[in-house]
Parts: sequence; C-alpha cells; structure tokens
Amino acid sequence: MNKYFLYAASVLALASCSSDDFLGENPGNVQNATTAINFGGEAGKITRATSNTGTPQQMLDGQFLVYGVKKVGDMRHNVFVNYKVWDATAENTTTNTKGWEYVGEKQDKTSTDIKYGSANITLDKNQTIKFWDYSASEYNFVAGSPIDAFIYKQAVELTSGTTITEAIVSKLAGHINPNKAGTQLNTDPVYIAAPVKVEKANYKEPVKFTFQRQQSMVRVGFYETIPGYTITEINFYDAEGNVSKTNHNIILTSSTPEYFVGGTNVSGTVKYDWTATDPSYTFTYDVTTLEKSKNWYAGELTGVHAKTSSETNVAYLYGSDQDMATATGYFTVLPTPATTTPSAILIKCDYTLTSDDDSGETIHVKGATAAIPATFSKWDVNTRYTYLFKISQNTNGTTGDPTNPDDPAGLYPITFDAVVTDMTDKTHGTITTVTTPSITTYQAGSVTDNGIEYKSGTAIDVTVTDANGNVQTLTAGGSTVGSVAVYKFTDAITEAEIQVKGTADATPVTGSVDGNKFTFTPDGEGYYAIRYLTTAAVGSTPAAYTYKVVYVK
Repeated sequence: MNKYFLYAASVLALASCSSDDFLGENPGNVQNATTAINFGGEAGKITRATSNTGTPQQMLDGQFLVYGVKKVGDMRHNVFVNYKVWDATAENTTTNTKGWEYVGEKQDKTSTDIKYGSANITLDKNQTIKFWDYSASEYNFVAGSPIDAFIYKQAVELTSGTTITEAIVSKLAGHINPNKAGTQLNTDPVYIAAPVKVEKANYKEPVKFTFQRQQSMVRVGFYETIPGYTITEINFYDAEGNVSKTNHNIILTSSTPEYFVGGTNVSGTVKYDWTATDPSYTFTYDVTTLEKSKNWYAGELTGVHAKTSSETNVAYLYGSDQDMATATGYFTVLPTPATTTPSAILIKCDYTLTSDDDSGETIHVKGATAAIPATFSKWDVNTRYTYLFKISQNTNGTTGDPTNPDDPAGLYPITFDAVVTDMTDKTHGTITTVTTPSITTYQAGSVTDNGIEYKSGTAIDVTVTDANGNVQTLTAGGSTVGSVAVYKFTDAITEAEIQVKGTADATPVTGSVDGNKFTFTPDGEGYYAIRYLTTAAVGSTPAAYTYKVVYVK
C-alpha cells in the first residue's frame, strides 16, 4: 500500500498478487499438451499491508475469481468462465505448482465435504484442467477477490476487437461519519486485478496479475508543543462553519460538495480497456449506493493529547472511533471518485489551553486553521494517507475576538522587564500583524507504525497554503513574500525560539523550487527550520517570517 503523510505521504499497492498459467479449454493445437495451467504466488508485498497481511494467499483471503477468453482468427471464445481459484499451498499437482488450485468437483447437494482452500470454497460446477491453445493468437484474463464480490459480463461468442468488457463489484465499504459507540463498520478488502493480455510468445509462462485494493486508508493526528500549557479541550468546525462542544471528532472539510464518499455495501462497475499494449481498467461507483459529504470524521480527541509526532499511544495522537484500527489509527475509506477534481482539505478548530502550573489558568484559542494542499487530498486506491497537525504557539488562531482586527492571531508570551528612569517614563508600542500560513512537508518513506520519522539523505518537499487552502507561489531565498529558506540547527529548537534567536547560529541548507514546491535534502541528523517570508521588509520595519521545524534522524 502507498503511504501518504501530510506532513508526509506514501503509496500502498499490492503488486503482482497472483501469478498463474492459464491454458485453453482443450489441448487442440498445443505444442506441449502436458503444460497445464498453474496459479502462482509471485506477489510483491503491499508496502504497508491492509486488513489482510502476510502472503498473497492471506491478503486475498485465499481466493479470487477468474474470467479468461482466447482469440482464434477473428473470434474470441470463452476458456475460464467464472472460475474460482483457491489457495492450496501444500499441493503439488499438474495444475498447482505455485500454491493456487482451480480444478475441482461441483458441490453435491448430499455432501458437505467438498470444500477447497482456507476459505472453504465450494463449486457450483465442475472446474477442469486447461491447456494453452496454440491456434489462438492471444488470451485475455481478468480477476478479482473475494469471489462473491464480482460478476463478470461476458457473451459466449465475441467478434474481433471485443473481449471481456466489464465487471460489477460489490461489498465495498468505507468510513465517513463518526462512530462513537455503534457497531464497527465491516470493511473487508476488495481487490481488483489489472487485465492481462498474453500473446503466443508468452504461452506456458505464468500469467501475472497485479491486484490493488479498491479502498484506501486514512488517519489524522494532532499533537501540541506549547510550552507551559496543555490542551485540555479541542473542538472542530464542519464545512458549514458549525463547531460542536460535545463531539470532539477531528473533521476534514472541503468546499467541494460531495467531495468525500463512504458507506456500506457500496457497488460499482469496472470497465476494461484492451486497446493499449498494457491493458487497464477504470472503476466507477454506483452513486445510488454512496454516502457523500463535504465532511469526513476522524477519531475523537478526549483526555490526554500527544506532545510529539511519534507518540506511541494511538488514542493520544489519533483519537478513538469504533471504525478505527486501534493499533495504528487508520480508517478504511473509499477512494475519491476518479472524476472528482482535487481540492484542498481544510481543518479548523477551537481549543483550550490550561497552564501546567498550579494557577489553574486557561486560555481559549479560536479559529485555528490549517489546509492540506490539493496535491495530497485525492485519495487513491490501495493507498495509505497520514495527516499530522501540529499546534504550537505559532498558531493562526486568536485568544481574542476572531472578528476584531485589533485582536491578533497567535500566542504571545508574557515577558517582564525593569527600567529605572531619572525623570518621566515614556513608552512606545507597535503592533505587527502576521498571517500564519500552513507549511506542509513531505518525505517519501517517512511513515512509521505510529507517526512520522524523517531521515537524512532523502529529499523533503515543502508546500505552503493560506487559510483557504490556496497553494502559494514559492521562491528559493530572496527578500520577497513567498521566499523559502532552510536552516539546520544541531540542538533542539522550537519555532518560537527561532523568532527570538534568529538563524545566525544555524547552517543554511541549499534547496530549489519546482512550481509551487520547494525541495531540500537533509545531510544528517538535526533540527531543520523551514523559513517562509510572509511580510517583506519596508524601510526600518523588518521582514516577518513563519517557521516550521522538523527533526531528521
């Protein structure tokens, strides 16, 4: 599976999940009639496996359904008509040298003993051995798992230029709404294999399928690094601007109607395209079975909240929900429809800070907002996404009135100074308003079981969005708004400390801009500060910057 972290991201893919020899209905014009069809298990492992883990047999729950045709002259003929295939690892027969079997007897109504594989497959017809037919110029194959989730549409005889056109897929499910105390949503994996075309030169070779899970995995986490305070309550806004005081689920929102999809027992149609050298497929949901919304609900944050991005207690970082995997924080979700245009995902919250000392002081921060760029917001099949949000004193929420322009955004520490004057005490004050954008960092391969861990030697991408999710134009260095620079600190440092101390003691790190993305490569362990220029210097007024610090191992 791919993993996407925001902060960081990555891709989940179950590749080559089954490698099988398919042959024609009868020996016919066969060079070697003793070469029987075999199903192999030469699958690449999912980068991060989903509900089914381990071997390809385990990931596919020991089963898949196959349809295959052969082309002889200008006609195509059925060969495998809805053949069930099951795991038979212990077997070593003519039709099973790779751990998969398809030859078996029809279930007799008077018997309950004819069951095959770990999934206890029963057959509604006899399934016989198949051989490659060398009078055929090519074979076409499709496959899906589990067996009862697929129905292939296929005629008995097809004219030249047509073949297996489509399949109906059912039993899909994905989380979308909060589930605090209900029954856990059943999100068993559904896998679709890319169609396979085998030409005569490759007969007798294993027919390799590439299966992808037609679902995604998403988790959303929060942690806070505000010195002297702890978040004791956090409430999120929905897309309509409502904030709940009783439901503390994290809410991802979109301005696009029906952007998020989910539901139970969702179905759709697979359409196969055989025109290219490498055949492909597209999937379309049956919209009547979908639940659609501008809001998507992650876990509920209550009690203790995480202080780091690598917090091992899943509930502290990702919250809790009946539909969430308690060990990892992931939800199984339905991928974004292919026709949906990616748009930014917004998250907005109010939170309460309670002083860590014995004063009992509280501060209420309102309207803190972050945006996930559109680049990372369209959920693809067979892919894991992790979104982490960091709350620091460099917030764009306000402790005052959000509608009052005189109440600035951010947390400003109380400091003390003492002066002794000989005569009259004269004061001079200034107010500087700084808009705090969202800085998003991404490094391939940074996802761990619990969070994010950046490593040296691998590029880190940086994007910046405003409060409305608009991606900002970046430049490398310079003194204009939008310029980005990176500095490496040896010792731990926070964004607020950099605002005070500056970057004079840090080492500049070279980076480059490609479009709206700034990229740099950390050269070793340290604390890397990403500096974004929000307000250019004017006269004696210095420039204003926003910082984000990432630790690299």
